Amino acid sequence: MAEKTSTDHHLVNDYVLEEQIGHLLRRAYQRHTAIFQQVISDATLTSVQFAVMMAIRDHQPAPLIKIGRVTAIDHATLRDVIMRLKRRGVLEVRPDQVDRRQRLVSLSAEGETLIADVIAGAHYVTEQTLAPLDACEKIAAVHVLKKLAGS
Repeated sequence: MAEKTSTDHHLVNDYVLEEQIGHLLRRAYQRHTAIFQQVISDATLTSVQFAVMMAIRDHQPAPLIKIGRVTAIDHATLRDVIMRLKRRGVLEVRPDQVDRRQRLVSLSAEGETLIADVIAGAHYVTEQTLAPLDACEKIAAVHVLKKLAGS
């Protein structure tokens, strides 16, 4: 086992949770999720389900692997979200004619209607999430978050 140095002691004592990026990102995401739940008129639609539906809308018919890449949701979680949305009747899932192992996902007519019903609210959620920032900070926040996300 390595010996503790004075540098290690300094690092331990200088760690302030409220100043750590992971903590701050989680708190910001919690705030965003709370705003989403207050604003979106469909009480059963989660922000993750909405993101999945938007990715499907933009890439349909889309294989699950594509939706996973676009949303950055792991495969197991994505399969659960897809199955819930399919049971609700807002998605259609069918085998790919070229690669039978692959499933293609698209919005049903009910899914298209749901998106149309909540999209204005979703724009408002973004506005409210960024509301504490001035115009320049909003641009900078989105820019920095895109960089941190690797996009």
